[in-house]
Amino acid sequence: MTVALGFLIGCVTLMMTGFSVIIPVFPQRLQALGLGVETLALMEGAFGLGMFLFSTPMGTLSGRVGRKTILFVSLAGYIVTNLLLAFVNVPLLFVPIRFVEGALLAGVGPVAMSMIGDTVPSEKQGRWIGLMTTAQAVGIALGPGLGGYLYQALGFTAPFLLTAGVALVATLLTIFLVPETLPEQVRHQARQRKGQRGAKGQQPKERRFSSVIVLVLPFLAIDFGMIFTYPFVFPQFPFFFEKMLHYSVAQYGMVFSIYGMALAVFPFLLGRLTEKLSKKPLIVIGCLLFSALIVVVLLAPSYPLLLVGAALAGLGSALVEPAMGSIYLAATSDENRGQIMGMRGSAISLAVMLGPLAQAVIAPWSTPQMTFAMGTVISLAMAGIAFFLLKREQ
Repeated sequence: MTVALGFLIGCVTLMMTGFSVIIPVFPQRLQALGLGVETLALMEGAFGLGMFLFSTPMGTLSGRVGRKTILFVSLAGYIVTNLLLAFVNVPLLFVPIRFVEGALLAGVGPVAMSMIGDTVPSEKQGRWIGLMTTAQAVGIALGPGLGGYLYQALGFTAPFLLTAGVALVATLLTIFLVPETLPEQVRHQARQRKGQRGAKGQQPKERRFSSVIVLVLPFLAIDFGMIFTYPFVFPQFPFFFEKMLHYSVAQYGMVFSIYGMALAVFPFLLGRLTEKLSKKPLIVIGCLLFSALIVVVLLAPSYPLLLVGAALAGLGSALVEPAMGSIYLAATSDENRGQIMGMRGSAISLAVMLGPLAQAVIAPWSTPQMTFAMGTVISLAMAGIAFFLLKREQ
């Protein structure tokens, strides 16, 4: 099963490469069409709404039809949406296409984490979550720089065609090399429970499930608060980098590539810390470091310092993700793992959705510096909230 997880990590790497390729591209496309921050914020908000609405259903469904089926549907659908984004030239359609894309990709995160929980002993889950985070980060590191280069060399459609191509490779890997990790008996029992919902015999299990929800609720709050920050400030980044700092698309992409490289290297090196150390200091310190890039953009936006800030932000994410993932998996079983991980995905997606929408609301009257100041305050406040929420849990 270790080999299977290795192939899964390869799929996630390819997927995140394709996803992040378009980060520096769409702002340029919107500017060419006479659009700006508000439209980009609505597109990212629609993507987050799709993920928010479908993360929990996708995670729950993976417990009935299998992890592999949901992974295949997500990847195959992503191919279609990227082809649409490459060739559709109607701005009004960008928002609904991104919504559908978010709904389809909502299954990837819950399924990947559930597959780790299905197959890896609890004492080794931290390192595998670290490897999964590394896989995501390698894709994030490769994508923006590659996307900026392709856009400048070959035009707008090239990054989206590349994204569709890598998603196709990931889909083929899923079909032929990634096995189903959830036993058929567990899937059959999940389908039976769905058919018997509301019966007396199910009430004790439902009560136990409710108690698990109460247990993970503080961590859902931490996930939401930490993830909200960057989607909130992100719509201002590309325009601020170009118009105020006069950096190129490639330079802008490189900042996020540095973030991704840090997020790739540090979980690989530090993933086992979650198996040896208390989760609380890792999460609190990680939340503090996560704000580094925004602080640098606000106070001292020289290019070398931006690269350092991006690296520190990546280190913060690398500390938080394995620790949080281990906490979630420790609170789940085969029967509810997909659903709980789907709920986590929904909390994260809600943050991804509300962040850009909040930016769309304040963009007409706020300056980029005001946005970065608010993002800094939110991020630092979440470190404090994490400290107090985790105190009782620990």
